[in-house]
Amino acid sequence: MNVLLMLLGVLIVYLAVKLVYRYNWNKNLTVSLEFDKKHVVKDDIVNITEVVTNAKRLPLPCINLKFQAARELLFTGSDTNSSVSDKTYRNDVFSLLSNQRITRKVPVRCTRRGVYRISGLEIVFSGLFMNEINVLKTGNNCEITVYPKPADPTVLKPVNSRISGEVERKKYMLEDPFVFRGIRDYTGNDSLKNVNWKATARTGNLMVNEYDESVSRNVCILLNLEEDGVLRYDAVDEQAISIAAGISQMLIACGINVSMLSNGCDVDTKSPVVINNGSGTGHLNNINTALARIDTGIAMEEYSAMLEKILEPDNMRIESGYVYVLSLQAEERNCRVLLIKSAGFRRIWYGLYHIFQEMIMDWNYVILSRLDGKLSEEKQYE
Repeated sequence: MNVLLMLLGVLIVYLAVKLVYRYNWNKNLTVSLEFDKKHVVKDDIVNITEVVTNAKRLPLPCINLKFQAARELLFTGSDTNSSVSDKTYRNDVFSLLSNQRITRKVPVRCTRRGVYRISGLEIVFSGLFMNEINVLKTGNNCEITVYPKPADPTVLKPVNSRISGEVERKKYMLEDPFVFRGIRDYTGNDSLKNVNWKATARTGNLMVNEYDESVSRNVCILLNLEEDGVLRYDAVDEQAISIAAGISQMLIACGINVSMLSNGCDVDTKSPVVINNGSGTGHLNNINTALARIDTGIAMEEYSAMLEKILEPDNMRIESGYVYVLSLQAEERNCRVLLIKSAGFRRIWYGLYHIFQEMIMDWNYVILSRLDGKLSEEKQYE
């Protein structure tokens, strides 16, 4: 009789504890994920901070935090809590006492540029006796932007030299009347309004004021991500974006204003990327963000159609002070040259060769400068 009463008491306690945990385990239980940084460069390592809070007296001996992430986010170290297929599936185990918060940092390597979000979390509690499944789904806004890794500066140095040389040739200089440089003798080409009458009276000869020059240098990068064939080579697209990022970085470091137009579309707006003219570190971040947000899987406008719009004489983007850098594929060279000539540009070819999976891909970058007169002599650099 005593044994039966003891077993009955155990059963009552078991059922009571089970019901208490079933209806109260998720109360005042919160979880959040956050990247330590909002922006990183490809191949950088960033931490995902997991915060689980149990703000009640009831302890939780074992809960599982589960979420999905893009497979391009590689969990580093001796990771036994992740499985990778189409995505990376993460399963972390926590044990919380009453009124306890646990913060855990998980290192992640960003293996590809892009925008990555973790929006859904699941907390699974198997019960105090590990014989049932209770699930709590919660939302989470966790996002990171991975910038493209700029191309090797040693590879881009010849391209940068060509662009810088063309920019120096096309830059226009205007005297700034507020920046005084000195006084010199008058020549027949000087305006009388610049005559310094005090210096003229003192020396007995006509003297004029000299002013410093203000320089405007502008480069527009036209990035083509359209594929000619049925197959798309992601490595080629990523290399083109990497080269565009590297050229932008070098030009901005030299104090040159940079703008960019591409038929690649933004991952959210689905519209082609357009970056207005600008310079400085903030503008470089804008360019890298726009490049990171390009989704090459979205249907793109034909590059030739985009060029026709850009090269129209009435288009406001075409100005005499700009140098244009285009990315062209070798098969498109002939038709593009005709288009460029018809728009009144001179061209400079520069070939870059990259090896991907035992295939040599020919990437040509055309440096263009708007001419006020006739088409000048073409120069080709191989």
